[in-house]
Amino acid sequence: MWNLKHLKARADRPHAQTATPWAHRAQAENRHNKIWSAMIFRSLTSTLIVCTALLLLCSEGRAQDPHTTQFYATAPQLNPAFAGSTEENRITTFYRNQWPGIPGRYVTYGFSYDVYIPKISSGFGVVFSADEAGTGQLGSNNFGLQYAYEFKVTRKLHVRPALQFGWSSRGLLNWSALTFGDALHRDNGSASLESLSRYELVQNFFDFGAGLLAYSENYWIGFSSRHINRPNEGFVLGASSPMPMWSSAHGGYRFAMEPRAGGLERDLLLAFNYRHQGEFDQLDIGFHFDNHPITYGVWYRQLLLKENPAQSANHDAIALLLGYSDANWRLGYSYDFTVSDLSWGVSDGAHEVTLTYTWFTPSHLRKSRPRVLPCAKF
Repeated sequence: MWNLKHLKARADRPHAQTATPWAHRAQAENRHNKIWSAMIFRSLTSTLIVCTALLLLCSEGRAQDPHTTQFYATAPQLNPAFAGSTEENRITTFYRNQWPGIPGRYVTYGFSYDVYIPKISSGFGVVFSADEAGTGQLGSNNFGLQYAYEFKVTRKLHVRPALQFGWSSRGLLNWSALTFGDALHRDNGSASLESLSRYELVQNFFDFGAGLLAYSENYWIGFSSRHINRPNEGFVLGASSPMPMWSSAHGGYRFAMEPRAGGLERDLLLAFNYRHQGEFDQLDIGFHFDNHPITYGVWYRQLLLKENPAQSANHDAIALLLGYSDANWRLGYSYDFTVSDLSWGVSDGAHEVTLTYTWFTPSHLRKSRPRVLPCAKF
C-alpha cells in the first residue's frame, strides 16, 4: 500500500518525469517537423540555384527590362508568386524618373492589383507597366494576369508557385527624332530619306512568366522569370530578334527588435535581388529599418566583382529610401545616387515614388489565423 511518504514523493515529481506516451509522441513529431522543414528549405534553395544557373546559360541578347529600386513595394511586378501574398486587397502604383539630367526621357510607371482568396488558397493579380526611353522614345506597354497557389509544407513553411500570362506592345513613339545612317553621310545633315517600309512601327506579342516563393516567419526566398517564350521584339520586317529571358532571385531575413513604448514594432531587414537578362547582371543588396510608422533603407546596386568592358568597377548606384505606413496606406520615396562612370553630376540620379493602399473584405476578416509574409514593404 502507498503510505503518505510515497504519495508526497510522487506528487513532488516534475511534470516531465510523468510524461504520457502522447507527450513523447508530440516531442517526436516536433523533432520530425524541424528536420523536415530544414530538408525542404535546403531543397527549395538548391532548386532556385539550379534554375537560376540554367537560365543564365540559356539566355542571350542585349535588351534589358526596366528596373525599380523599391521592387518589394511593387512585389507583384517582381514575381507573380507575390500575388495575394497579403491578407488584404492591395493596389500599388509607382513612378520612376531615371537620369533626368541626360537628354531624352527615361521614365517607368505602372500599377498592380492583387487579392488573396482564402477558400481556395489562391492569389490573383493584375499588373501593368509602361516605359519610355531615349530621344526616339522607345516605348513599351505591358499587361499581365497572375495566379498563385499557396500551400503549407510544415506549420511554418509556406510555398507559392505562380504563373503569369501577359501581352506587350513595343514601338518607337517618335521616329522623326531618329537619325539614320544615310543622313550622317550628307554634308548638310538633312533628314534621312531612308524608307520606313522595312520597319514595323509597333511590335505586339504574348509574354509568359512564372515564379516561386517560399517563406516562413522570418525569411523569404523567391525566383521569377519573364519572356520564357522568347517573343520577337525586333522592328525589322522579316528578321527575328528574340527577347532575352529575364530572371530574378530574391530574398531576405527579418530580425525582430525590442518593441518601442506602446508596443510599436521595430525590425531590421536584410534583403537582396539578383537579376539577369542576356549579357546584363545586376545585384541589389541592402537593409531596411522598420521603426513604425517610418521605414529607412539603404541599397547598393551592381555586382561587386563584375567588370565592364572599360575595365572600370561596375558599380551603378547607392539608393536612399524613406517610407511611411499606416493602417491602410504606404508611401515610399527613394533617390538613387549614380556612382558609375556616368557620374551623379551628369545623370542627376533617379527619383522613384510608390503608393500602396490595402483594405480588408469580409472573407479576410473571417479567416481564423492570418499568415504574415515577412517581406520588406518597400
